[in-house]
Amino acid sequence: MDIIAFSEQLQKRIKEIDAVVTEETDIMRNGKALGSIRQIINELKQFTITYTFNNKEEEIRFFKEIKPVLLSQYFYYKRIFALALFDSFRDRRSRIDNYYRVLQKLQSFASKHQTFYEYCMAGSTYLDSTYFIRNRQNLSGVDQDEKFTTGYDKILSKILAHELTKQFVLTSIRKLQDDRAGTTSHSIPWTGSKIALVELIYSLHATRVLNYGKADVKQIALSFEEVFSIDLSNYARMFSDIKIRKSGQTNFLDQLRDKLSQIINDADR
Repeated sequence: MDIIAFSEQLQKRIKEIDAVVTEETDIMRNGKALGSIRQIINELKQFTITYTFNNKEEEIRFFKEIKPVLLSQYFYYKRIFALALFDSFRDRRSRIDNYYRVLQKLQSFASKHQTFYEYCMAGSTYLDSTYFIRNRQNLSGVDQDEKFTTGYDKILSKILAHELTKQFVLTSIRKLQDDRAGTTSHSIPWTGSKIALVELIYSLHATRVLNYGKADVKQIALSFEEVFSIDLSNYARMFSDIKIRKSGQTNFLDQLRDKLSQIINDADR
């Protein structure tokens, strides 16, 4: 069997992985998929290191069109598993922030390999013998196997995986934003200053009146964001501004007390 036919069999197995574990939770599904694909890549490696390519064209096709597609699935599921694991322990804002960090990393990788990225995306062929023929001079790192990689096929695998990851991350961000919009459809917009709301948040935290005193500042801020449809991502910096005021560190709380006293006095008249 030639390496192209063998690789096509492995690709069919990868396509079947999702169907086998669709009823599992995200972490379990991604974990099983990652383990199965790792085994498939190992099988591909063992076949490749003992295989003799028929000609240069076959070798180029394998390292440019076949192996990167298979290996990209491994890199993709590895990233998705890490995201699912992170999401399982974090709140909505932390998850969104992490998604944007991932997008920044993907962009940095694309910028670092921009010339090669453009070459691959344009479907160019004039440097194929440089990029996709095995040559030990192209390798770096003691863990590289010159019989299984040209060096550049791994970069191409990551480029393909990053495209899949980008779509997954953007979809996840939209879903979290849509979920928040749904939960805040009956919220009351906060029309006062953000720093006034921060005063209230820290005072509630200090008095330990929420969740039997177990709610931390971040949890309170997130709840207020949803209730009042407001962005309080800089609440810690705003609290620092409150602390360095020379006077009036509790302006809003003082105003609340005065207004409540006025209402009580007016009611007694």
